[in-house]
Amino acid sequence: MQKLKKNNMIILFDLDDTLIDSESAHLLAFDQMCQEHLKIENNNAQNWITIKNRNLNLFFEGKISLEEHRLNSIIEFCKINDFKISKAEAEKVYQQYHLLLLQSCKAFPDVIPALIELKNHQLGIISNGIYSDQIYKLRQNKLLPFFSKIIVPEDIGFSKPAKEIFFYAAQEFGASLSNCIYIGDSYELDYLGSMNAGMRSILLDRKKIYQNQNRKKIYSLNQLKFAIEL
Repeated sequence: MQKLKKNNMIILFDLDDTLIDSESAHLLAFDQMCQEHLKIENNNAQNWITIKNRNLNLFFEGKISLEEHRLNSIIEFCKINDFKISKAEAEKVYQQYHLLLLQSCKAFPDVIPALIELKNHQLGIISNGIYSDQIYKLRQNKLLPFFSKIIVPEDIGFSKPAKEIFFYAAQEFGASLSNCIYIGDSYELDYLGSMNAGMRSILLDRKKIYQNQNRKKIYSLNQLKFAIEL
């Protein structure tokens, strides 16, 4: 893996499934939502994610409110599973799902040691999540003090992989794009998105999906110091 020669770089991270194990939290909350609250077969996780992300994007685009995003997601998911639910019930189910999801989001073990090693750099987050949720996750895992800026689509109306959100982040730090390194787990959203915007990109391949492909990548944040010359 080739080292990136950097001095005084701005180091930016994705949050979900890069610093925080959100996938496990989503599955746990989804299981409980289906089994305890909706009483339907738990075999539609991908359908739920698709519906939830579609409504989330509509929220980021300013087309629906946050409340509508959450309510519509539950109602649409129940509809495709032939499950009738009232708006009041849907709101209650989402609140229970959402609370368990947030409470279950835990930082990966390699995160805090890696962030401590980067103490001489300015650190930030660029996430496609909702600001209040991301702050909750960071604070719950004692990560918030490490980061000077948290950039989300609510700030600008664009989400990754759009170049605009990376442009905005660099501007917020008063840095050139070439002076920013972005680390994330998604090839399309994080690696290509930041690279196409002009940032230096590192793919965090925790599941070793891209082992045979020639990309700037690491398999753990323990390797980050070898990808960046401090």
